[in-house]
Amino acid sequence: MPDSKTRELEALYAVEVSGWVETMRHASPGDEMRFVAWLKESPRNVRDFLLMLSLDCALDKLDAERLHSIEALITKVDQRVTPLTRRPPPAAAALAARSRRQRWAALAAGALVAALGALFWYAHPGFHEFETATGEQRTFELEDGSVVSLNTHSRVAVRLGAHLREVRLLRGEALFHVAHDPSRPFRVFTEDAVVQAVGTQFDVYRRDDSTVVAVLEGRVNVTTAAPAPAASGSAAAPVAGRRAPRAAAVQSLGASQEAQVSHEGSVSIREVINVSDRVAWRERRLIFRDQTLEQIVDEFNRYRTHPIRLEGDGVSERVYTGVFDADDAESLLQVLARDPALALEREGEAIVVRLR
Repeated sequence: MPDSKTRELEALYAVEVSGWVETMRHASPGDEMRFVAWLKESPRNVRDFLLMLSLDCALDKLDAERLHSIEALITKVDQRVTPLTRRPPPAAAALAARSRRQRWAALAAGALVAALGALFWYAHPGFHEFETATGEQRTFELEDGSVVSLNTHSRVAVRLGAHLREVRLLRGEALFHVAHDPSRPFRVFTEDAVVQAVGTQFDVYRRDDSTVVAVLEGRVNVTTAAPAPAASGSAAAPVAGRRAPRAAAVQSLGASQEAQVSHEGSVSIREVINVSDRVAWRERRLIFRDQTLEQIVDEFNRYRTHPIRLEGDGVSERVYTGVFDADDAESLLQVLARDPALALEREGEAIVVRLR
């Protein structure tokens, strides 16, 4: 279950969403501009506004004349809704002065918190999900004190149990700063690997062809992935080694080491001189040292709505070194444009790079 701080933040967010539903009923041009800006901040805002709007419409049908006592109804609602009234936000006095219609919106906000939790419960029992949109990054603290930083276009599902802390990296990349707790192993699952750590800091990147694990502090154990544990069960034990055989030894990584686990089950380990380069994305910097143009473009495209494309033989294997702003793809394109071997063309909103 989320801690009290998380529940309070979610409750405040739900009230904010319900406020937009009410505001947009009689919106001024200024309200509309602010509303559009708010929607653009995150896909979650779009999703939750639509859900809140549907809940509000449903409540209209339940009590169109506003004849029922809201307080009496709230006492009958699931316990996950009650924090909205037990721990009101700082603006509670102003909220109390609003119309009965707005108080129905506040009840809908509570229903939203419960509904979203219920939807995820049925999909992943016991898990809580966090995600980022393209270009977005997010850092949050878990109930055990561990800190997770999500890179762009990433998604994780987290479950903290009495004997195990489990994270499913469903998409993208995450940096984990794990709180020390030997009684509860901390494990990160991807399609390719199981990463286990106790009191350490490491980065896990789920790529299209492999999983890459980089250790900044402490040690982690890396194995090829066993079948993911059933949602209602506990995580399976590590089961593999450097190649696919499932009973082989676990691979141990220390600080400044990196492991790449392929889909086929092989594990390659190497020393990394500047391991901090692997997490420069936290400062929205992309650092490349003798990396192929394919690798560089793949990283930039994670932050872009309109992609850079490589076409033709030979272009993907060209090697470059540089430091770039993740939000400034034009700087990369300027470097490529100065390479006499390359030709850049715009095709609609995409940019195509070929050999001359």
